[in-house]
Amino acid sequence: MEHFKPNNYNSLSPYLIVDEAEKLITQLKAIFNCTELRRMERENGKIAHLELKFDDSVLMISDSLDEYPSHQTMLHIYVPDVMETFIKAKELGCEIIEEPIKKENDSD
Repeated sequence: MEHFKPNNYNSLSPYLIVDEAEKLITQLKAIFNCTELRRMERENGKIAHLELKFDDSVLMISDSLDEYPSHQTMLHIYVPDVMETFIKAKELGCEIIEEPIKKENDSD
């Protein structure tokens, strides 16, 4: 198979099913300056499928449904300036789980 994935996509793209997808999308765009690639909405205006481009990666998001409920997920993202990104997230009211710190035996 010559083209097994879309151009400029990684082989693995996380897919988040969340409550209030539009709120998350707005925050992600503001914090990470990511680009919206595709958007598909349901008749009620909720997100059926949305793709955001983060540097070299694509994150897929949709609103939860009764048959596809929201699940807690954690992602690890590399950014050029950790503190600048952290401050933006904090200013936008994101829940802080842990402040950025350099951990022993962790090169990233």
